[in-house]
Amino acid sequence: MKKYKDSCIEDDFEGWDGDTIYELEDGSKWELVSYTYSYSYSYRPRAIIWQDGSRYILEVEGMSDRQEVREIY
Repeated sequence: MKKYKDSCIEDDFEGWDGDTIYELEDGSKWELVSYTYSYSYSYRPRAIIWQDGSRYILEVEGMSDRQEVREIY
């Protein structure tokens, strides 16, 4: 895997929720590929998007797991 983006979540982060769009401070928007729910609140945490072939994985500071995401336009 290689690092694709290193940024921060634009505003409040409330964990993984299948209905949430995650916006990074660079304006890019990402959604979970499959439904996952895990609550954890933080404000503007660091977020790294990893690229693994054609897959993108979102890692958020303070979360113990990473989730597959896709960019939306």
